[in-house]
Amino acid sequence: MIKIPGFLGSAVSSGVKKKGKKDLALIFSEVPAKVAGLFTTNIVKAPPVLLGMERIKTGMCQAVLVNSGVANAFTGKPGYKDSVITSKYAADKLGIEESLVIPSSTGIIGGRLPIAKMKKAMPELINQLSKDGFMNVADGIMTTDAFPKYAVKKVSIGGKRGTIAVIGKGAGMIAPNMATMLAYILTDFNISKRALTKALKNTVNNSFNKIIVDGDTSTNDTVLILANGKLGNALIKDSGPDYNKLEKALTEAATEVAEMIVRDGEGATKVAKITVIGARTVKDAEKIARTLGTSPLVKTAFFGEDPNWGRIVAAAGRAGVNFDPDKIDLYFDNQKILSNSKEVMNEKKAQTVLKKPKFEVTINIKSGNASSFVIASDLTFDYIKINAHYRT
Repeated sequence: MIKIPGFLGSAVSSGVKKKGKKDLALIFSEVPAKVAGLFTTNIVKAPPVLLGMERIKTGMCQAVLVNSGVANAFTGKPGYKDSVITSKYAADKLGIEESLVIPSSTGIIGGRLPIAKMKKAMPELINQLSKDGFMNVADGIMTTDAFPKYAVKKVSIGGKRGTIAVIGKGAGMIAPNMATMLAYILTDFNISKRALTKALKNTVNNSFNKIIVDGDTSTNDTVLILANGKLGNALIKDSGPDYNKLEKALTEAATEVAEMIVRDGEGATKVAKITVIGARTVKDAEKIARTLGTSPLVKTAFFGEDPNWGRIVAAAGRAGVNFDPDKIDLYFDNQKILSNSKEVMNEKKAQTVLKKPKFEVTINIKSGNASSFVIASDLTFDYIKINAHYRT
């Protein structure tokens, strides 16, 4: 169950998706909430992203309007106007300022918003707003997702027990590059705007920016955090024990949803945490981790439950990082595969690790003390089927 004090949610079918599936969702704060956001780094940014980037500069938001099925991406000025029109219509019906509505869209690139259908569905969408409506929101924002994704945490700070909820969607076009899908973080904590921005950046860097499904970056990626202050706690600033506790809780909740996205990675059967240690710099470690996490050969080996360590060291070697190829240690979970680049693998035990739905791969390049990680899915037959027939 998803409940956040001071927030209401709803989702309905506007007729964009087939068979009456929910495709229009609304998140509403009973009072204007402080907001921070991160958006796609793709040069091709969808109009709702451009409008959201503009509106978020005010630092306040009261409603997030999300449609699925049509991305309203690569639609130019007409698409931007569509986002403005639908946002204004929602604002008018809610009785709030237009600037307090941030839009999001997800679905097929190239199609414009079905404005008439969205307007027709809006009264029902608003009438259904409720404290219990967030499961519908999680369902209504999905596209190729196999299941809704959310996490809720309760945390006590300064003698007050507050709520953090994360609702997300994503299964494909997932690469760690700023934001990685659609995700909405909601909380009733009272937190300064500076702290909110800092917390979101650090949270995303340590959760959503660590996941890889296919190496593609969407045109619509958006992560928003809204804090309505309904808890009435003393203002949390951008440093100190209270801030640290809040950021830790935010990261934990976001990581839960991030791992769900990898687990749901369009046909995925495996979730692998790939950790690189012994690097000279964090950047070097991250380069290697990301190269392994996006390598089709490594990902297909995971799918085949094949402990083919040659693919891993070959991918590490092309990551653009200098290290001694004669000093590599490699582990699958706690099973040592290579020691100083010599095979010490017990193949049966290694295969046992890879048969699990979730496992760890650790590579030590023995060049320094820095480390980094990514969480990656495997690459399966179903991924090809889903994306080959995405529009058909």
